[in-house]
Amino acid sequence: MSMELIHTSVQRGIRGDNGFATACATRGLPPQLESVLAELSSYDFDTSRSVGGDVVEWAHRIVKSGSKAHTILSRVAPCGSDWSGRPNRVAHHLVVEASERAPAGPAWALSAFAGFATAVPVVEERASGPVIPSASCGPRRPAAWESAGFDGGWAGIVACTLLDHPSSTCFVVLPDEMDCLGLVSDVLALIPEERRWFITFSTRPQRMPASVTCQLRFVRAGASGINRILGEPGARRIVVARGQSPEPSAAVDAARAGETVQPSIQRPVRTYVAPVVRNTPQVQDAPPRPAAAPPKVGRSMQRASATAAGTASPAVSMSYPGVDSSGAVHAAPRSSGAPIGGLRTDIPGVPALAWGLFIYSAVAVLIAFVLGILSLL
Repeated sequence: MSMELIHTSVQRGIRGDNGFATACATRGLPPQLESVLAELSSYDFDTSRSVGGDVVEWAHRIVKSGSKAHTILSRVAPCGSDWSGRPNRVAHHLVVEASERAPAGPAWALSAFAGFATAVPVVEERASGPVIPSASCGPRRPAAWESAGFDGGWAGIVACTLLDHPSSTCFVVLPDEMDCLGLVSDVLALIPEERRWFITFSTRPQRMPASVTCQLRFVRAGASGINRILGEPGARRIVVARGQSPEPSAAVDAARAGETVQPSIQRPVRTYVAPVVRNTPQVQDAPPRPAAAPPKVGRSMQRASATAAGTASPAVSMSYPGVDSSGAVHAAPRSSGAPIGGLRTDIPGVPALAWGLFIYSAVAVLIAFVLGILSLL
């Protein structure tokens, strides 16, 4: 089941603190996750600092807490004044389980959920989380973009950018503040259903912890500090203006026709296969590899060998081991057992060179011993 957290300014929260604190939370919400959600509940009332494209922040983010990744749907908006007379805001976060992800996508789920808090709620700890709506929807014409005065093809450009660059931040620069949730819904409707919940977004972006993922961000042109934000390394920027059309492309045509947008960058097919136990029914033995062809012996090598032997005939047999005059490769001959210093070396597994080194070392040790005795005398 889902869980929720409502963060706002109260005289006393459920944890005993006052001011901006947790007013409501589902019982069993992990403390580490609650801390991250409280950090995501901030709202900047100063219009000279905010860069968001919407007054309300609608967001779908992935939060990593411990060893688990959580799907978070959020709504953060002003809600008048608090008990002390200061400007207040209310942030409502939904922690959605994988089984509760509607095929229509996160933007649709945000717009369909009717239980978001718009005022200071009763302070309480709730036994269970809310019910997340679910439905499916196919591709459609981007009506929200067209109603805002934009060419519907821009929705296709945004959708294609998200699919082509899933690891990059994408900024959509709007001419002024507007309702951005409808714009996001139109974009996600053009993306295949199995990819929609991979798209994270925020209509009023803010500074986020490193454990939070947010790919698509709507900002307002002319906002203070906008150039610094857009200069994020690797970020994609899409500047949308009324009365202007994007360059023709397959994504633009698909959006205008209300069809699914396909990525324009074809990713290479992964050929890696996870290791499995051999001789299982689904694994077949690989065919034996063909024997390596013997190396060819060139004429230059033959001439070099012939010159070393004192003859100019190219038919002289090769003198290096393992290859005969026809170029065939043979196993290296074993030691013939020829005596070294009168001692035979035909013991199996012991090469002649090893015996030579052993005899040499023994003689050296003997000489050193004799010299030591003589020095004592």
